This record gives sequence, C-alpha cells and structure tokens, in this order.
Amino acid sequence: MRRPLHLLLVSALAPGALAAQAVRDAVAADPTHHNVILENEHVRVFEAMAAPGSRSPNHTHPATAIVSLGTARFRMMIGGNPVIFDLHPGQVLWLDSAEHSWEVISGSPHVIGIEVKAANRGRPAAVAPGPRDAVTVDPSHHAVVLENDHVRVIEAMAAPGDRSPMHTHPPLVLVSLGTGRTRMTVPGGNRVISDFHPGQVIWVPGAEHSWELLAGHPHVIAVEVKAARQSAR
Repeated sequence: MRRPLHLLLVSALAPGALAAQAVRDAVAADPTHHNVILENEHVRVFEAMAAPGSRSPNHTHPATAIVSLGTARFRMMIGGNPVIFDLHPGQVLWLDSAEHSWEVISGSPHVIGIEVKAANRGRPAAVAPGPRDAVTVDPSHHAVVLENDHVRVIEAMAAPGDRSPMHTHPPLVLVSLGTGRTRMTVPGGNRVISDFHPGQVIWVPGAEHSWELLAGHPHVIAVEVKAARQSAR
C-alpha cells in the first residue's frame, strides 16, 4: 500500500537533517532543475522544470507550498524508499520539510515552490482574513483549496463576462495556470487592464479591487502568506 507522498516527505527528515539543509538546499544542490525566480522577506519562490529521464541528486526543501503547472510521473527516493508520484496541472501540496532525490519517468514537470520563511522559523501566524476577504465576498470565483497555520491557498477561475465585486486580498504569491484579460477597478474608481498567462508568478503585497473578465479563461492559484498578512496590518 502506498503511503501519501506528503507523509513520506515530512517523515523523511532525521533529527539532524535540518542542520544540513543549507548544504543540500535544492537550488544549491541542483541548479540545473531548480531556479529562484522571486524572493523577499516573506518567501523564496523557485521554479523547477525537467525532461523525461532527468535526475536530481539528494536535496532538501524547507516548509514549502508546491503548485504544479505540468504533468509528470516521478520515481522518488525518500528515506531510502522508492515512491512513484504523479503531478498534474493545478495540484497543490504543502511540505513541512522534505529530503529526496528523483527521476522523471514520463511527462514534463513544471513546478512552482513557495518557501515560507516564517514557517521555517517555526512562527505560526494564524491571522483571520478581513470582512471584505475575496472568499467571503465572492465565493463563486474564489475557493480555499489548502490552509494551515502558515498559508491559505485560493483557487480562482472565471469565464468571459464574469464580474467580481469589490474585495480584498492579503499579501500573496500568484501563480497563473491559464490565460485571461481582466479590467480591474480599485477604490477611487481607477481602472487597470491586467493580463494573465500560464506560468506567470508575481508577488502581490495586498490588494483591493473589483474585476470584470474581458477575455480568456483565467485559472490562478494564490498562496496567501499569513505572516505577511500579519505584518501588513
């Protein structure tokens, strides 16, 4: 019987493994497949891509939210145990910590990893969202797909002509899986045209807006960082 991947990853770190994490950090150990694309005081975001047959040596990940943009099957070695694991577009995982090596069996993996610095310092920040929070105001287009002490992950999708009333977003990393053009209106009435495309990754320090979808079928994953929400207040 297969054990869930996240349980294997979490249990893979022996007591002394975290001390060695900087040495085996994924970006340092395997820069061929892991590349930092965004970093600030709250997060370090890496992109991981590989071709079939690619291999990655043993490395570690700190507390990380994983968003998959591609489809792939891996053979992972976790704590000396081989595990077959599949990824598909839009899949979201939370890893408290992980140590593994891997080989791509099939597909072309494309993953965005959002490392949450407050989580790696062991500082939970369970801050409640505000009254105009997007999920509360507009649940038709915003749905929570994962939440813990450190992040809340929102999936948002829309069809042409859809509208969303004025709402707020706390600080977050936005990962786009789809293509779309929106007309956003901010408090005061100013309007901005925003385009989204697959693979786009941006840091949003916080926002208040309404929107109308002009074209496309946007599909975004928003990883809200609770420690950043706390510091923004």
